[in-house]
Amino acid sequence: MISQEIIPYPIIPQKKLFQSNSVDEFLEIFEDVLDLDLENGMDLDFLIDTKMESDKISPTLVLAKHTDAKVIANICKECYDGTYPYKEIEDERMVKKMIESPDNHFILFEINGEVAGCFRCALDFEHKKGYSGGFMIKKKYQRILDVTKSIIGSYAWMWKTFKNEILVWYCENRTAHAASQYITSVCGINTVAFFPNKDVFYDQIESDVMGVIYREKTLKKYRDRKTPVLIKNALDSFLHCDNLYNLGNFQLASPDLDLNYDKILELQKAFRKDLITDKYGYGYHQFFIRGTKSYFNFLHTSQIQNFEKTKYYVDSLEELYVFLEEFLKSMNENIIRYSEVFVSAFSPEHQQLFYEFGFRARGYVPCWNYNKTEKKFEDYVVFNYFEGPVPQAELLPIGQELVDLLSIQINP
Repeated sequence: MISQEIIPYPIIPQKKLFQSNSVDEFLEIFEDVLDLDLENGMDLDFLIDTKMESDKISPTLVLAKHTDAKVIANICKECYDGTYPYKEIEDERMVKKMIESPDNHFILFEINGEVAGCFRCALDFEHKKGYSGGFMIKKKYQRILDVTKSIIGSYAWMWKTFKNEILVWYCENRTAHAASQYITSVCGINTVAFFPNKDVFYDQIESDVMGVIYREKTLKKYRDRKTPVLIKNALDSFLHCDNLYNLGNFQLASPDLDLNYDKILELQKAFRKDLITDKYGYGYHQFFIRGTKSYFNFLHTSQIQNFEKTKYYVDSLEELYVFLEEFLKSMNENIIRYSEVFVSAFSPEHQQLFYEFGFRARGYVPCWNYNKTEKKFEDYVVFNYFEGPVPQAELLPIGQELVDLLSIQINP
């Protein structure tokens, strides 16, 4: 009888995973472990060294094709009992369009040939940023599928495949439980911002946390080295990130906003706005001032009563004042519970004006905005506004540290 040698799977120390501080360090751990071939299916042939042995099933990871759109839409409907607020993911035709676009990729988790779940990345090649999310598992495979290894394999493929094009990766994690925060933290993703009352899942209001991870050269080579100038309200958020990334010097400022109210009156007369809505309940708002290049755009997600993805450009504080007046008016008209905007860490006057309009700094994101002219990333402060009591949030220590710094009252 010929004996066959059993080749043991590589064992990855859990501690080593948590210590990876960049995309590069994470990929080094798995470069000789995983065959990153999603076209033919990627097996997760490794073990994680933990105190408890896992009896969970490791799926095979496969890159979704347009023919998988119906499966993905059905997983979403089943997983959230039809209450998922982002209805485009429940629409087979829209998911098909996303799969066919080079900007979106869905990874399927297969067990014995059946799709057990999925994960998605959305790529912004122009600004060198990638978003990951939409992690969903069929109910019959929940608590059976090894979610940690599934996400590790997904990130390994994403980060390796787009290593040269995407320099910043971010995600938003739920806080009703700490599971998704834990899984992303295993991969080296750090919590840098808190979004109180931003989301609604299973018809219940929830807060989110934002996590980021970088290529090593992003912070070392491409981060704009100008000194951040921050108002006092943004200091705690900066210090939280400085503890993670050793960001260096900063300046505190107390801007005296000397606004020209005669100019504001003239600008108000030239103010215009536009709104485009779609069948999924999204409203695309555009503010502008006739005769200028200034604009203020944001997305209204009516299903969860929030304004997000705010982008603006102004030539003066008076223009920003007019936009913010209208922004708050729109918030009241639409009964908005949560809104957010990312403000440059080099614009203390803008930070102060948002503060005076009721927004508060609840995060700091190094290298958030890519300046194509300078070929540098600029740091941004996360300002947000929310209504109502903040529900119980299950947070990892790093998230709890941030929330404690921000002195946010969370209801038990």
